[in-house]
Amino acid sequence: MRVDIHNHFYPAAYLALLEERGRGVCVRTDLQGRRYLEEAGTRLATLTPPMTDLERRFEMMDAVGIDVQVLSLTAPNVYAFTADDAILAARLVNDEYARIRAAHARRLRCLASVPLGTGAEVEELDRAILQLGLDGVVVGTNVAGRALDDPGFDPFWRRVDELRCPVLIHPMTPMVGTRHMEDHALVPMVGFPFDTTLAVARLIWTGFLDRHPHLRLIVLHAGGALPYLAGRLEIGADAYAECRQVERRPTWYLGRLFYDTVSYHPPALRLLADLVGVGRMVLGTDYPHVIGDPARVIASLAQAGFSPEDLERICWMNARDGLGITLEPPGDA
Repeated sequence: MRVDIHNHFYPAAYLALLEERGRGVCVRTDLQGRRYLEEAGTRLATLTPPMTDLERRFEMMDAVGIDVQVLSLTAPNVYAFTADDAILAARLVNDEYARIRAAHARRLRCLASVPLGTGAEVEELDRAILQLGLDGVVVGTNVAGRALDDPGFDPFWRRVDELRCPVLIHPMTPMVGTRHMEDHALVPMVGFPFDTTLAVARLIWTGFLDRHPHLRLIVLHAGGALPYLAGRLEIGADAYAECRQVERRPTWYLGRLFYDTVSYHPPALRLLADLVGVGRMVLGTDYPHVIGDPARVIASLAQAGFSPEDLERICWMNARDGLGITLEPPGDA
């Protein structure tokens, strides 16, 4: 069985609202004739057909052997709006996701979006999880430039901690360096994983993870640069007094998180497993972004040399047992 926890779907009404009233985001066409979203001069997401067409998605799932996908909204989430429109966009997305989930209960699960920074995020989180029955929440690595550890978001995080629902941390337009990433699609290739790296490092050193001990956070793109930088975080904890104000060592916090498998590089997947263990790895594909290739993700896992038992854990058991995603029995999926 395979459960893909990292993939994306844009409801048509959300895209219409984004084109009409989104702030700082526009739709452009690239050299290959593909429409894409642009923010701050950088490419966010290509509007591939499966971004809005479920049948294309099901065809891919059947072709490569993915049983369940957990849908979420990709960048710019609901952050590119005024407060009132962000609340409207979140409700619109979550209502549509609830409808989709009910219509395709064996094949799809869905993560809610919440209008962070509007004051309505807790209300919408409760509505999405407790009333609509969605399976968790997706948040950006930053919210219009505000870090996830911003004190203004504390009520939201306290409520997520209470609900213990999984949280997918998805890259946004990076907090730093975008003027050097305007060409060559450097934001999706480089900027996204490094914004993840920066966001998680802040969650460690600010004591965020100490304050919210029950969070089930999913870090994408195999942790960005975090596995490779783990040793530097460790020596930084010894070298800088401001990095010794937390309860544990940095690698302990890294081992508290979950990580998807979007790497395409088998040695990187082995490094991740060596750092956090296969019990903290979950299958993700980043479908249907143009650099989200489910077949190559699955092939890279096979080439990494994991045992059949480890692949079972990565491909579906950790999503069920670690993240609490409800699934049909493997034989019925």
